[in-house]
Amino acid sequence: MAFDRLLSRDSDTRLRLQRQLMGAGSYMMFLLPGALAVRWGWTDFGYPGLCALSGVAIAVNAVFFIAIRSGYSRRFADAALLVPQILVALALAITTLHFMRSEARSIMLMLFVAMFFFGLFGLTTRQFLRLSALAVLSYAALIAAEFQGLALHTPAFRMELLRLVSLLMITVWLSFIGGYFASLRQKLADRRDALRDALAQVKELSERDELTGVHNRRHLMRALERERQRALRVDAPFSIAILDLDRFKQFNDAHGHQVGDEILGEFCACVQQCARELDVLAREDIDEAFGRYGGEEFVMLLPHTPLDGAMLCLERIRATVEATPLRTSAGGLRTTFSAGVAEFHPGESSAHLLARADAAMYRAKHEGRNRVLSATARTLTDPPQPQRSTEN
Repeated sequence: MAFDRLLSRDSDTRLRLQRQLMGAGSYMMFLLPGALAVRWGWTDFGYPGLCALSGVAIAVNAVFFIAIRSGYSRRFADAALLVPQILVALALAITTLHFMRSEARSIMLMLFVAMFFFGLFGLTTRQFLRLSALAVLSYAALIAAEFQGLALHTPAFRMELLRLVSLLMITVWLSFIGGYFASLRQKLADRRDALRDALAQVKELSERDELTGVHNRRHLMRALERERQRALRVDAPFSIAILDLDRFKQFNDAHGHQVGDEILGEFCACVQQCARELDVLAREDIDEAFGRYGGEEFVMLLPHTPLDGAMLCLERIRATVEATPLRTSAGGLRTTFSAGVAEFHPGESSAHLLARADAAMYRAKHEGRNRVLSATARTLTDPPQPQRSTEN
């Protein structure tokens, strides 16, 4: 639990911290061989020197941890600070090797191998090769400094050359292997992103009406239930409206179903454009709050809106639709709609709320169409049953 609290809740930061701690742990792996080298006299420093190097490693890793945990590292392209961590590890490795005698130096060269494995988290082949070149050049510089003014035909110098060549071969080979794994990791990440985008697209298509492009009944029912739960939780009002195009069948009979489909699409565009201009919907994206319920019926959710505000909103939309010719292949055609509006009552189910709005819409039809009526109050156990007619 304490470890979980230490890490961030942000998934990206948490992953970076976990990798940073793994890198810090790699330093600790060399404490035991370092202690043995000190015990057997294979170093030019004693236990105080080993403790000093360990203290520097811990302090540097603590700085990296704080920089990542605080979010400071996000201002850099390398938010994980992977390259700086490797460079610090390289500097500490060269320092350690400088104080190691020949008997232990070959073993401690594995410090470089550990750095390369840490690079698997994010380095490309080119970055690996640059790191390889830096490691080899650093060790070559160390050899040059240590043998300055000394004879170069001695077994000791030849042993250092052998180590240098071996380091070159191993690091270059690890660079290509590391780059290969990095490319595989990137391909997997790309495929994961493509799959996520495809799933999002499938979800979007499953909740969109193919004809009009607005949301369909499935999305509307989910949105209505979410709004109902929110209203119960925070005691906030909301209303719902059911809109039905008047005498839509006559358009199909007179101009054909293609024109009828065009009218549905143009009607949706007109309603959405009008609703965006109304302050009563300013806190909700109309694209999420309006959709096709079925046939020529549509549903509009009005969050944070009591009945009076909803009636005003629908009346303005009704007037706009009535005055706006809809562009179709048969020319500009005018249409109207009838609507029923109901405000949510605490404890009311989604089905009951819809039934009240539906009943109000059918009363608007029977009273002459092209009007907006509010739902009457009913008991929660007795939803209204509208008298439907074949003529809309």
